[in-house]
Amino acid sequence: MERAGGSLGIVSHNKLLGSIKNIGNGTHVIVYFGNHYGYALSRNGYISKINPKTGKIILQKKVSEDTVDFCLSKSLIAVADYKPHNIVILNKNLKALHTIKTGSRNIGVEFYKNYLIFELMDKDEIWVVNTDNYKVIKKIKRIGQFPIDALVSSHDYIAAFLIGQKFGVLNLKTLKYHIVSYGEKGSFPHQIPHYGIYSIYNGSAYIPAAGEKKIVVVNLKTQKKAGSVNLIGYPIFIIFSPNRKRVAINYSGSAHDYLTLIDAKDMKVIKNIKAGRRIMFMAFSGNSRLIYASDYFGNLVNVFNARNGKEVAAIPVPSPSGIFRVPYKLYKQQ
Repeated sequence: MERAGGSLGIVSHNKLLGSIKNIGNGTHVIVYFGNHYGYALSRNGYISKINPKTGKIILQKKVSEDTVDFCLSKSLIAVADYKPHNIVILNKNLKALHTIKTGSRNIGVEFYKNYLIFELMDKDEIWVVNTDNYKVIKKIKRIGQFPIDALVSSHDYIAAFLIGQKFGVLNLKTLKYHIVSYGEKGSFPHQIPHYGIYSIYNGSAYIPAAGEKKIVVVNLKTQKKAGSVNLIGYPIFIIFSPNRKRVAINYSGSAHDYLTLIDAKDMKVIKNIKAGRRIMFMAFSGNSRLIYASDYFGNLVNVFNARNGKEVAAIPVPSPSGIFRVPYKLYKQQ
């Protein structure tokens, strides 16, 4: 993401090939890939359908005034709005199908089979919607303080909170909910930590502890803390390499120039890398050999060897933030 310009830069073989312009407000952009196309959601509520091979916007629609989260199923798109207080459901051609009014800012939206699950940030609730008829079939109240993010692992919807050292688990088979405490005593964080899309490993959740310079590992089966890893700063994103051997972490605050590589098996820090000037995000290559880090103030995407942390390349990209890797199979089938 070329944050300041509201564009998506296209990088191949360590070169910037061009940009997809007019994505929208770039302060927070998410990109997901479906079976044939990519979809990008901007902070000011524009959703764009893009062709990842041609680098063109095919369709674009404004669905919100303010939003930071959306998700895809095989046939649907769900956008969680901050303003207005809605969940908007569209088809893959960006036709609006249904709007769910929640009376809250919304976050943590995920599909599971014929369910749509999301958090109500201002009400401390989780709603479960049947996507066959768009009816709310379950409301879980008092889930925890200030929900900020979520992910689905197997049949569990795992909810993150900004306040309190705990997370929530909603079993999507039984729709029973419980809270897991991991016993740390963090302060209010400098910047909101997030659950990465790969932060579950071998049945354990790797959690960025809010207000703590560490990640906590919790066994999801026993619901007990399995360990922790001390870090050089306050973690934001935790991502796993595709081969599940490496973990990468970036930071807020004074350590925001650094990227940390961890061995996933023994939970040991391999290297703290001074990766640029404010590392906004990172992504592994498909073969897990490289890691790309967006150096925001350096106007670079820096590339490192994921095994030893040595720098491989530096790609000039204006004000880079989010990095979204196009799946190889998707690119080839266009």
